[in-house]
Amino acid sequence: MKRLFSLWLLCVSIGSLLPRIAGATTPPTTVSPYERVIRALPGKDAGIVDYYDATVAFLEKVCEDYRRIRAAELSLQLDIAYQEAYGNVQSVMPVLKPINRELLEKRITNPAEINDHKRQVELVESEVRNMVELAIRLLLEIEEKQAEPPPPVPIEIVHTAAMEGGAEEVVSGEEVVESTSIDLLAVKAKENENERAIDITAEMRAALSVPENLERTQLKGTRLTAKDLREQNFRISKDQYEFGRKVHSTGGRPMEWMFVDTWYTIGPFPNPQRVNIHTKFPPETMVNLGAAYPGKNGREVRWEFLQSGIAKTPPRHAEPYAIYYAYTELWFDEDVDLWIAVGSDDKSNLWINNLPVWISGEEEKKWRINEGFRKVYFKKGINRVLYRVENGPLGVYFSLGIQVLSKSTASEE
Repeated sequence: MKRLFSLWLLCVSIGSLLPRIAGATTPPTTVSPYERVIRALPGKDAGIVDYYDATVAFLEKVCEDYRRIRAAELSLQLDIAYQEAYGNVQSVMPVLKPINRELLEKRITNPAEINDHKRQVELVESEVRNMVELAIRLLLEIEEKQAEPPPPVPIEIVHTAAMEGGAEEVVSGEEVVESTSIDLLAVKAKENENERAIDITAEMRAALSVPENLERTQLKGTRLTAKDLREQNFRISKDQYEFGRKVHSTGGRPMEWMFVDTWYTIGPFPNPQRVNIHTKFPPETMVNLGAAYPGKNGREVRWEFLQSGIAKTPPRHAEPYAIYYAYTELWFDEDVDLWIAVGSDDKSNLWINNLPVWISGEEEKKWRINEGFRKVYFKKGINRVLYRVENGPLGVYFSLGIQVLSKSTASEE
């Protein structure tokens, strides 16, 4: 009974501490995510298996709500039917470690079973803690999305909504919906055979609501233009780059290009005959480095640390017809605009701070260190990077380089 009370107290503590950790404030008239978690869980007198089951059920509901919201966003962004968008967004519900229900529920009278029972209780405590933290994280994201203004709705969707509501009025006339900064950014992020180097910094800053005067006062990056890259024939040689994840305006090692060789990767996810090149698997919805998901052929896949030591990085467990994700964090001591070089074998997508900055073509291709260039905005501090790489029948590789030039320096720490 003492362990059960400790388990109950654990979740109450998480619910009370996380608002302060996240710096969140909730109007007194609403139910906060933390209160929702506490209300969904049984009281301190519940059995440990009942407590575990209630936590699982609550997290499954939250994950489903989150999936529906992401599907609705995708439906509007791509102007596709909701059901199609829903099918392209995978649940972020993690794979849970199995528990021994019989051992947990039985009365322990055999001393030989005490240690096994203790390990099972500790496993439940760990799983419940992880599930509660993930549920609160998802609920906070849901709150943020609900607080955002709705994206522009294409006229044909407005018309459909009116018809479903029983209204007889038909919306007509020329389409007046303006492209959002995200829409413009996605267009520029796509691989362009006629223009390998494209500046997308203005669209990124607009999407992130960066003040316009920041460009004049703080942005100090390279002045190299797309024309300069073309005149150099987009050349990147081995003597031009080193590896790192931090960029300093002073100190550190001077270099022209900094390539990233430190990642967490997860996969393989299924991609038979490349049918899933547009399917969004869980990491694309939320990066949770402690989670595990069902992957190719039903195998459990988890995030694993990788330090390749080379620019041409293969993900862990590489095999044909699969999807992989790689995640890393880059640090800058000031706001800056810099060119990045991306390359992959085969199709890839790249996001920086949740914004699309590179969308390659869908053809099968070999890796090139200089496949595409985008000039991107990095904010001061931590910048989160997510890479998606698709593999066809042969090898799979990806690379990310940042042109820091000699005025900036980089480090691996």
